[in-house]
Amino acid sequence: MVSWLGAARLVVGVAVRADPRRAVSVLVLIPLFNIVAAAQALGLRAMVDGAAGRQLTGALTGGLVLVGVTVFVHQASAVATDLRQVLQQRVGLEFDRRLMELCSGPAHLDHYHDPEFLDTAELVRQRRTEFGGAFAALVENAGLLARFVGAVTLMAFVSPLLALLPLAIVPLVLALRWQANVVAAAEVAGAEADRQRAALLTLATEPAAAAEVRLYRLGGEIATRHRAAFAVSARRREAARTRGAVAVAAGWLLFCVALVAGLYLVTRSVLAGTASAGEAVLVLLLGTRLVGATTGLSWLIGWLRRALHTVALYQRLAGHPRDGAAGNRIPTTARRDDATDGRNPTTPERDDATGGRCAELPERGDLVLDGVSFRYPGEPAAALGPIDLRLPAGATVAVVGDNGAGKSTLVALLAGLYPPSTGRISFGGQDLAAVNPDVWRGRITAVFQDFCRFELLARETVGVGRLDAVDDRAAVGSALADAGATGIVAELPAGLDSRLGRTFPDGTDLSSGQWQKLALARGRMRTSPTLVLLDEPAASLDPDSEAELLHRYLAPARSGAAAPITVVVSHRLTTVRDADLIVVLHEGRIVEYGTHAELVARAGRYAQLYALHAAAYATGPAVVPASATHRDEMPAGSGQPR
Repeated sequence: MVSWLGAARLVVGVAVRADPRRAVSVLVLIPLFNIVAAAQALGLRAMVDGAAGRQLTGALTGGLVLVGVTVFVHQASAVATDLRQVLQQRVGLEFDRRLMELCSGPAHLDHYHDPEFLDTAELVRQRRTEFGGAFAALVENAGLLARFVGAVTLMAFVSPLLALLPLAIVPLVLALRWQANVVAAAEVAGAEADRQRAALLTLATEPAAAAEVRLYRLGGEIATRHRAAFAVSARRREAARTRGAVAVAAGWLLFCVALVAGLYLVTRSVLAGTASAGEAVLVLLLGTRLVGATTGLSWLIGWLRRALHTVALYQRLAGHPRDGAAGNRIPTTARRDDATDGRNPTTPERDDATGGRCAELPERGDLVLDGVSFRYPGEPAAALGPIDLRLPAGATVAVVGDNGAGKSTLVALLAGLYPPSTGRISFGGQDLAAVNPDVWRGRITAVFQDFCRFELLARETVGVGRLDAVDDRAAVGSALADAGATGIVAELPAGLDSRLGRTFPDGTDLSSGQWQKLALARGRMRTSPTLVLLDEPAASLDPDSEAELLHRYLAPARSGAAAPITVVVSHRLTTVRDADLIVVLHEGRIVEYGTHAELVARAGRYAQLYALHAAAYATGPAVVPASATHRDEMPAGSGQPR
């Protein structure tokens, strides 16, 4: 009950904040109009008694009351309904905004690896249209409850026994509540299957997988698995609905028996002469309305409970633990730190929104990982570490290794997307755990392996790399030139103002390589970052194009006293051999580090990988150092000396 009350309070609070005047008007007027509607029965009683007693004045007065109340309630209810619908839309939009903040606002990405969070988020996404409906359900329930109370009160004046009718509805309400609970529990239990079904539908309908689906004739297999996933979730829901329907039917039977008994008592009073004909008509009308109100109330209660359950799921997302792997982290704030061209000025120590302290960052320094390890939520083993590593200021560092070695995890930790499970990461001697993550990320630019294809205008697709310059054509043009992507935009129908992607009818789709070049340009929008992260930045390009692009991207950054630390992850070792430092990862540990020449001379794991890679572009067989498969690797967890 506490969760439902909390959900109801949240809905009302959101409505009041979204539009205070409309919210108060709707919450007050709709129940009031339903109470006033009971006066229709009083007018009808006066009209019937006046006609039966041949009293023209009484009959006309009753008729005027009946007509006046009916017209007033009808018109006022229409106005209140229009107000409610506008407010309902605003409440839905506000919840959409909050849902986006819940998913994209946290400083770290731990929640995207938590099955419970993902299942709850899937349910909320499926039922997000019910947020606005939750407010409508609250208002309609309040109005119908007011009508119900008004009808019972008037009936009690005719016969006190009729005031006991509300007791007969209690079993029905309890049955409806139980039905809603079991159905909601079945939906939660089937959320994982629903998520699997949605993923299969996406796989079969989106173009990304179309070629392989047809080549391997997977259409039938995907459809079979889709049906199986649906059957798992549907079986639970249908069984719950059946049990709930039986309970609700029993509640209805009890209520109908009580209502018929009440009408029988009133009829006997009329026949005995202790009640007037008008009172009999009043009871008949109110009894009919009571049945209608109860019928509506049963449906509205179900609607309300489902809507409030959706809001409660949202509250569960809002209460999901943040940064659980880190323990004590400084939460992100709502302010933007990208207005300084990627160079956040030294931020004086200040109170953040939660009363914590945010330490300042130096302009320049070494980036040091001390005993750092990371384990994804729910995984038994660490994906990375423990490792010790120093990235010198202004250095270019290449990270290489087999698939699954932990390279992308290392990049995510450096970007502040995950907090370390153990150890600390510091910059210029300042522990980043004491720094607002937004401040640190405001000094980073990155191109990720799984880059985003922003289906926006071309200048916006690049410009979002620095929001304060998203409409700066000169800045966007410079970033495109640095990434070697000017030709892509030149071929678009409207140049920088061309819409990209398949989502919109006038959109222009690009090849994977073209999208990747725009991602590289986006990474060039911040022209003076502290840290540059390139995680397989040209995986969709050929080796020559990758080498040329990395040269364009890295060459300007490698000169000058303010040069950033640049970290490059690549499987193509020939493109990173000029790095100042090469770090070799294997099974989450650093096994070698040094320059290209030092590592080749060492004839260890790097030398073996480099020889195999070079063989792919040579006419002769690969020459693998004989000692590469026998030399002892560095002890696990070792790193660069301090």
